[in-house]
Amino acid sequence: MTGRLAGEAIRKIVSGINVPGIELVVVELPIPVAAMMSDTYLEKELPRHMDVLGNVDLVIVPGYTSGDLTRISELIGRPVVKGVKYMYDIPLMINAISDGIELSPRTPADDVVRLYRAERDKEVLRDLREKAGSQYYFTIGDRYKIYVSPAYPIIIHEVYTGHGAYTLDDIIKKSGKALLDGADIVVIGFPHNTPVDIIEEMVAEVKKRLGRPVGVDVEDVNALLMAAEAGADVLMSLSYSKIKMLDNALSISDKGVVLIPDHSVHGEDKLNSLVEAYKLAVEKGLSKIIVDPVLDPPLSGLASSLERYRAARRLFPHTPLLMGVGNVTELIDADSVGVNAILASIGVEIGVEAYLTTEASVKTRGSTRELRRALDMCLIARNESRPPKDLSINLLLLKDKRRKSIGTRQRGVILYARERRSSGIDPKGVFKIYVDHDAGNIIVEHYRLGELEPDYTIIGNDPYAILSEITGRQLASKPEHYFYLGYELSKAYVALKTGKEYVQEEDLFEDA
Repeated sequence: MTGRLAGEAIRKIVSGINVPGIELVVVELPIPVAAMMSDTYLEKELPRHMDVLGNVDLVIVPGYTSGDLTRISELIGRPVVKGVKYMYDIPLMINAISDGIELSPRTPADDVVRLYRAERDKEVLRDLREKAGSQYYFTIGDRYKIYVSPAYPIIIHEVYTGHGAYTLDDIIKKSGKALLDGADIVVIGFPHNTPVDIIEEMVAEVKKRLGRPVGVDVEDVNALLMAAEAGADVLMSLSYSKIKMLDNALSISDKGVVLIPDHSVHGEDKLNSLVEAYKLAVEKGLSKIIVDPVLDPPLSGLASSLERYRAARRLFPHTPLLMGVGNVTELIDADSVGVNAILASIGVEIGVEAYLTTEASVKTRGSTRELRRALDMCLIARNESRPPKDLSINLLLLKDKRRKSIGTRQRGVILYARERRSSGIDPKGVFKIYVDHDAGNIIVEHYRLGELEPDYTIIGNDPYAILSEITGRQLASKPEHYFYLGYELSKAYVALKTGKEYVQEEDLFEDA
């Protein structure tokens, strides 16, 4: 059952459902919006449609319908149940019914469908990954192969060494976390004039310890070639002028190469420079080519660069494109989660197959995980010809999709809390609380009064477990101290989940 406004859309959705043993009939009731239905309305209206309903086994009304439908079932002699709230979930609901799931006359079917939605989304992504393994442009890597395919985009995560800012162990740690967060390839970026032997050593060691394809981004062409000999699988930022300098390009014919426009060109000339670089690369025998039209930063050509991507897609219909989303996330003071979501949707719509990201600053912490989640959302949505919403996965971290709270109530004696009162120092000692984002843990140190070194360090990612440890060891004694610990541990937990910086006794969020 549906209303007038949704009738055509519902019929279109239903026409695409083909479940053996189930025949679907759409009945459009004389009410504008389906969500306005109630048990009282249906009790009066459904008996008027018995010419159709008399031949069905189950009547499904919109999930937003208010009231208990049990009496209506008795009235028309057919079970009347509440379906899903959102029409795009109707196919999943029908599959659930086919599998024997019973719907309720009182509760919307969304909880049942949510489980089906999650399984369906997993199945879609699994199918896309399998498709990428059979329909691809080329592979990157030797023992561990990455399939560059239009079916399932890859993520390249760049770790920039920054003039020795990171040790080899730091790079291994950051690279390993990026792979766990969804990256497929790690690229090591080196400053200009980095000694070649350092580049070779680092590339070889990172690849050995990660067991995954590794790329290199360095300005010097000779350093790129030496890195390739050391095992680098991807060579970044090759322009026309750099390719001209390759005397023996066949030595890197088995490597993935990312082509960019020459730095000296601007505007529309960038696309022409890219075309020339591609032609020369093919002439020199390079075949694993990824084209990067270069995504410009906000207010520095971003809109024009998106047009360049669309033009590049037309010019290179059978060559993978790369989008450097880090050029935007790092150069705008906005939460990266939303920026990654919109860039992923633009990239998937254009047909970009590879995405380059980085987490060079605190504000972009977690960008790799966000980007992978955003891409998965958009791939599922593209597969179903729908917007990336109402899926089993989302990127809503700080805001909710639907209202859950109830109205406020004021009862009893009304007291207005305006002043903080100190309860004094707990004789059991004090605590220092930290957040380790790399390890994904909250760290709590306990100090006895007058001591400079902690007697206990408690590590975990569950505030309840940490507080249980504190309580069990009787490291605090005042009720106010326990309240303070609960408050600070909650802040630390939120910081851990959102990637925010945590400083004890400072507000987690500033006023917008």
